[in-house]
Amino acid sequence: MTVVAIVNPTKVDDPDALRSLLTVAADQYELGSLRWVETTPDDMGTNAAAQAVEDGAFLVVACGGDGTIRAVIAGMLHTDVPLGILALGTGNLLARNLDIPLDTTEAIGTIFGGVDRRVDILDVSLGKGRHEVSAVMCGMGWDASMMDVSESVKARLGWGAYAVQAARTVRDHPIRLRVQVDDGPEHTFYARTCLIANVGTLIGGLELLPESAPDDGTLEVLVFEPTTSRDYVRSSWGVLRGHSNDGDPARTLLRGRRVVVTTHRARPRQIDGDLIDDGHGFIARVLPGALTVRVAPH
Repeated sequence: MTVVAIVNPTKVDDPDALRSLLTVAADQYELGSLRWVETTPDDMGTNAAAQAVEDGAFLVVACGGDGTIRAVIAGMLHTDVPLGILALGTGNLLARNLDIPLDTTEAIGTIFGGVDRRVDILDVSLGKGRHEVSAVMCGMGWDASMMDVSESVKARLGWGAYAVQAARTVRDHPIRLRVQVDDGPEHTFYARTCLIANVGTLIGGLELLPESAPDDGTLEVLVFEPTTSRDYVRSSWGVLRGHSNDGDPARTLLRGRRVVVTTHRARPRQIDGDLIDDGHGFIARVLPGALTVRVAPH
């Protein structure tokens, strides 16, 4: 048996120490040798993960931020090989939503001594045959604009960098978009943002979508359409208190298994907190139980 650690070297302060910790843990749990693979600009982790699965790895450990973890996931879909997560980024949204510890020692204990959980993944079509996976949420509009933060600013301010950017872009113009869920009617909105979510908790434990669960076989579509300052205050207060989106006229919630979002103009887009190229929308569909993740036992 082999444990394969796929590591983003830009996120690790002391690679030798981390490698030693993982090697000792693999030995203690009698899981065989540890293979250490560092990501590169040419392979952010997808090819390395696929190769690890093909070679018969017993466990794959993704060490990095949500972008690294997302890349590793893309190489492990629809397999029985569990993914262990050592979250080393700024947001660490997937780890937070699955109650995976952020402390390195505790996370390693979960990776090697936890239990396996099947979770859903979103397949996101960005046009021209390009597909990406999303484990957390993807979106366009204001939520994507607030992700336009440099690595140096994130290193200095942590997740607060996103809050600062959100304040800077809050007055950006709304976008006109069309949304269709499954075979339902097409809805037209003049909105600030449109989010397609697999899970519902944001940085700081804020429950944007308390209705969402990572293993319910559905995706949630949240359209934020405020018209007054009172709408911003009411919606923000609802998020801070973890309230459902029901009853908030500025927030429309739709559920299904496939969603098509289109806009007249190219707009900012993000996947799992990573800003991608602007586009005219996307198509997202849920892949039920497509990934096995090692989580803490309850």
